[in-house]
Amino acid sequence: MRIFLIVMMALAVGCADSTAMAQPPAPPAPNLDVAQIRAIVEAERQKAGTEAVLFGMWQGDRELLTVALGNSMTTVPATTDMHYRIGGITETFQTTLVMMLADQGRLNLNDKISRWFPDLLSADQVTIRMLVGNTAGYLDYVLDEGFEDAVLSAPFRTFTDEELIAYAVRDGKMNYPPGTSQAYSHTEYVILGQVLQRATGQTMKDLYEQNILGPQGFADTQFPTDQNIQEPVLHAYSNDRKIFEDSTYWNPSWGSATGALTSNLHDLGRWGPMFGQGRLVSQASFAEMTAPTSVGKGNNWPDAYFAYGFAVTNGWYVQNPDMNGYSGAFAHNPTHGITLVVEATKNANPAIDPAGIHILREVIKCVTPGSPLAF
Repeated sequence: MRIFLIVMMALAVGCADSTAMAQPPAPPAPNLDVAQIRAIVEAERQKAGTEAVLFGMWQGDRELLTVALGNSMTTVPATTDMHYRIGGITETFQTTLVMMLADQGRLNLNDKISRWFPDLLSADQVTIRMLVGNTAGYLDYVLDEGFEDAVLSAPFRTFTDEELIAYAVRDGKMNYPPGTSQAYSHTEYVILGQVLQRATGQTMKDLYEQNILGPQGFADTQFPTDQNIQEPVLHAYSNDRKIFEDSTYWNPSWGSATGALTSNLHDLGRWGPMFGQGRLVSQASFAEMTAPTSVGKGNNWPDAYFAYGFAVTNGWYVQNPDMNGYSGAFAHNPTHGITLVVEATKNANPAIDPAGIHILREVIKCVTPGSPLAF
């Protein structure tokens, strides 16, 4: 079963230069050659074995390139306005929302979650801040073998948040003592979603719509409460059940609020600088969101670490979801103001899977050759 976690590889870190006191040189200008980048996307999508690829590049709020390659369905070409499940990219919205609520005084990141989950394992030791940074220590329910079997045997089944959390805590074990390490965990973002709802008395749908989607005019981004996706739809395909099949309308409830949003290239291109430049939160909150507080914990290094719902690697903020046949990649470079968005669907015999992060990786090698992804 494909899951939308971030995979970060441990890489060696270079020694500090003895001339570190000198002003560092200005970073080289990015390569924004549209024709060259489009050629890379076309070549890598063929190499990967995709059914369709949507790609976009923006600098600031200016669109530089959007392209749709391949078919959504047989005889139905993919188009750049098609909507799809964005999976873990939702986490950049979720953590931004958390910081917005904290800025509004509606949430205190130091609060213990036992206030809303008095009977949950270790809740009296876990704070909201730990959930946001995935340092609480809850096991990831998607790695439970029984859970994977349950999803694949009934892909249209609805899971409640309570059921998802139960998979993680049923053995009464934590991955590590709260606050002592860091590891990506869907469980922690499911709990976080529940905390937000219980603390505010509002649903996640209302919280997103009232704080982000409505005020910012994201008409193509929605929080569905069922399997539906706004038209027009990019269809996805999966062979997770040992047969190649359309997985577009498989129930996304197994991902809860952490992967629930649907969107398209154009809205995600607009979201890039709003999220990546911290436009919706205070300066202090944005600094906290992106800080290397996880470095030295788990598999986090100075050149590739997990922040608040995304990876920070060589100057890029990155999410690479893979959910129900949708393989995505989203990146923002705050230095140059560049946003890159990829969405890929697979054919019956993919050579590279997931394809989304592969294409993003190759594009970034071209755009900022001195700062490639470190995972």
